[in-house]
Amino acid sequence: MMVYSLGKTKVKIYGGFNTIGGNCVVVESPSMSIMLDQGVNFTQLKNFYGFSIQPDSVEELREMKVIPPKEAYEGIEEIYISHLHLDHLGSLNIPKEVSVYVFSKEIAEILSRSWWFGWKQQLFPQTLSFTDFKDVEESRRIRYVKVSHSAFPSFAFRIDTEEASIIYTGDFRLTTPYTILSNTMDNLKELAEDGVDLAIIEGTNFSRRMNFLTPSQFKAMFRDILERYDRKLLFITAHPLDLEATLAVLELLWESDYTPVFENAYYAQLLDVTIDAIDYPVENELILAPRSTSGIELLNNFEFEYLSMLRDRKTAIFIPATGVKDVKTIVKLLDEDTSGLLHISILGEPLSEEWIIEEKKISNWLRFLGITNYRLHLSGHYHPYEFKDIIKAINPKEIVPIHTIVPKTMLDLFRKYKST
Repeated sequence: MMVYSLGKTKVKIYGGFNTIGGNCVVVESPSMSIMLDQGVNFTQLKNFYGFSIQPDSVEELREMKVIPPKEAYEGIEEIYISHLHLDHLGSLNIPKEVSVYVFSKEIAEILSRSWWFGWKQQLFPQTLSFTDFKDVEESRRIRYVKVSHSAFPSFAFRIDTEEASIIYTGDFRLTTPYTILSNTMDNLKELAEDGVDLAIIEGTNFSRRMNFLTPSQFKAMFRDILERYDRKLLFITAHPLDLEATLAVLELLWESDYTPVFENAYYAQLLDVTIDAIDYPVENELILAPRSTSGIELLNNFEFEYLSMLRDRKTAIFIPATGVKDVKTIVKLLDEDTSGLLHISILGEPLSEEWIIEEKKISNWLRFLGITNYRLHLSGHYHPYEFKDIIKAINPKEIVPIHTIVPKTMLDLFRKYKST
């Protein structure tokens, strides 16, 4: 644990320092004790667990430092979750009764349907219910703004104690593939307008090996692929929480006369809830195919309700990352030749080595089926060359780098930019 003192205000970093993910920050003052995020440390998770070794309890995950220790919650009055990626959300089996603020209980509950197997079973609330959680927008003790990220929505928070003003950025990017909210930089400036003593700022993309696309490059490449593709069927995988990327892709598909179809019930319901939350006007055809998630029932439902209407049109079918075998089944039902078909994967950075292995398996299946696989990397984080502008916008007296493997680099750059 790292501790920063600002008079009687203490900022305790239980997770996220010198590592990517596992964020957990506690702000204590004479008048409040608040936790910001309580995420899973995936580096620690892969060190102790895998396909054959699973945790027995949430207490074991705390003991192995996969999630914050029990002592981090002592005296905590409220917990605020910046977004619903697991490296920030963490386990909702919290060791004490405390108010937990998230954006949407409904979205959190839908996401939890993928937690029933393996180590993720330890993430459920003790009651298995999300009814006691509160909406971030109900809070009266902190200020917040929405920021762009690969999980919608995402928040940056501001806490004002008796002696200090603290901003916690969460994860964010400055440019977005689809504008849902006002400019992220403007929102951060608004949050900082009364002065900032300490900014706890993420730095995911510092010293990271990556081939990234800017949102404009991403859209240009996606459009170019569609213009050159001469088949009426293609498959797409995107992170279900990255609403901005999904909406950008939907509009590019409609532009090329494709009908988007979400064939997975979980994926479809999550999109339905999120687009309803922003009052997104669906002015073109969008099919959310309700399907079971097991065996023959899944296939029969899809076949009888949707197969006849899809056979003779240009169709883009969205599948989950683990649904590659659905491709084989759908192609067979549509009586299509797999050779030369296209699958476009729009995913962020893998969270663990286990997922890298899974991606290789997906690629192997697509190769076996004769399907070409494009992987477009659209980062959910700002890029290092934007750091100077961020510091200028927030203008903090000091920073704590978080969600990065090179905090010293960020601190050195901060001091350089503050001195010029």
